[in-house]
Amino acid sequence: MKSFFYSSSVVLGLAALVASPAAAQTTSGTVEIFNEIAPGVVAPGGTAADALNGIGNIELGETDGGLDGAQGGLTFSLGGGTLTLSSLTQADWDMGLADIWFDDAWSVYGAGLEPLLALAGLTRDELRAAFDTVDGDARLSDPNIESVTELSNGDVDIDLAGFVELNSLIDIAADRLGLTSLLPFLPPLPTFYASEVVAYDYQGSSGFLYSIGEEPMASGVVSGDSTESFTGNYTLTLDGDPPDGVAVPEPSALVGLALAALALRRRQSAA
Repeated sequence: MKSFFYSSSVVLGLAALVASPAAAQTTSGTVEIFNEIAPGVVAPGGTAADALNGIGNIELGETDGGLDGAQGGLTFSLGGGTLTLSSLTQADWDMGLADIWFDDAWSVYGAGLEPLLALAGLTRDELRAAFDTVDGDARLSDPNIESVTELSNGDVDIDLAGFVELNSLIDIAADRLGLTSLLPFLPPLPTFYASEVVAYDYQGSSGFLYSIGEEPMASGVVSGDSTESFTGNYTLTLDGDPPDGVAVPEPSALVGLALAALALRRRQSAA
């Protein structure tokens, strides 16, 4: 098993070496561009290209997370085809996504939340209802695209800027459920990691991407407003086919290439 994971990490590392950030992009609908205005601080302004090539991001959809206004989109021309990313609509959630998202979140955090719910006399179903009450879907529907990178194997890495911890949604839920006064007397809440949700259309398939339970990479920046957003980046991987004419080496060949590169580096270091 260790050998398998080691080999996989070598393959992923080599894929990243020949990856390239997506360059050509167009925006549509409601978007807001964020760029660095001071070391470690990002704010609205700048160009889309700068946002995607630096440490800024492009927010798709309503900046307040609402689902009743214009949506936003971002389209890239990749070697493997056209990739379109967009914010979500209320219809997206009503067609079953809300239940799927909540079930995924519960599968990761349910065991830690059940004792807290029991102390408060609440059930899983009541927590599910609270997700709608606090407009959880709206708050997850305006993704901030930090970067898009096409890998040599045809997959696409999409980095979403978000919170290192989604504390604000938890605090709102506690308030709506009347639990705010109880929080000081309850066991600590589990650390909650969740990205926003982004809709995609690529190579003839469409759907939604999000991360739950995976710790994000600290971004080193924060928004210059009271929300203190963009403190963590979540990497989502969209499966794709290699661009036409691009051959992807077999994993065994990649491992051999990695070992050869390591040997070359050692010889250079010794020279």
